Amino acid sequence: MTTRIYAHASAAAAILLTAGACHPDLHPRWIGLSTLFTAVLFAWFARRCYAQARLERAVQQRLEWFHREDDEPFVPPAPCCSFWRHTDRQVHGPDCTRPAGARTTLTSEEEAAFAGLAAAFHRAGGAA
Repeated sequence: MTTRIYAHASAAAAILLTAGACHPDLHPRWIGLSTLFTAVLFAWFARRCYAQARLERAVQQRLEWFHREDDEPFVPPAPCCSFWRHTDRQVHGPDCTRPAGARTTLTSEEEAAFAGLAAAFHRAGGAA
């Protein structure tokens, strides 16, 4: 909460200093330039405070989510078979508990289609 107030105050100061620096009656130009420099510093500080406030809010939301009492705690799923656990999740063994359709390997046509899709996403522009 305090960080957000500092961010608003710094942003307001940056706007006011910029408006003051643009006043036509400032005859020594170094006053205007130093005022603009100060406005840039306040704008930078406001941006940092806004980022810190977003971070604090995200941490607060995550802590609230983790400490909810109505839900059970998150438990990752158990490995489906020993082969899957020891082969970097690539191969499924005969004792696998997953459905047979989920354990099948790709045919050569499916592999070629997948390679084409992967190549399209790895290009500089992404998928077209």
